[in-house]
Amino acid sequence: MKLMISTLFANVVALLFPIKNEIFGMVILFAVNFIFGLLADLSNHREWSFKKAFCFFRDTALFFVLAASLYLIGYFKGEHHAIVQCVSFLTYVAIYFYGTNILRNARMVTQEGGTLFRILDFLYYLLSLRVVKRNSYLNNYFDWYDKERKNSI
Repeated sequence: MKLMISTLFANVVALLFPIKNEIFGMVILFAVNFIFGLLADLSNHREWSFKKAFCFFRDTALFFVLAASLYLIGYFKGEHHAIVQCVSFLTYVAIYFYGTNILRNARMVTQEGGTLFRILDFLYYLLSLRVVKRNSYLNNYFDWYDKERKNSI
């Protein structure tokens, strides 16, 4: 049984080899996000929350399952190059959202008014506002999300 499970795992890893760079990149991004979230909580005198950590690990696992499932479905359909592009797009979307979260948390860690704070604050401002105004799809999404959230409350 142990041999069968390890063989199955090795085959899945070998099958996912073409998207290994996206997977490794996302592992680094999620680790940096976790570290800056933890540092922001500790620097603002908040307690460690197992619920928040569990949500982070759950969301991370769901992202990897989504990316791997998407790739495997496209691979078995014979759309190898197209599905690699799709997984790459999914990765860029995650980089944008987690990147803005990392910048927000990094700002909380640094000394307000210092040079590093101003750099991080400017980057956060640039990513959170200016990109939205120039990207109509993202702007429409945020408008839709706000409207849906208000309707569900």
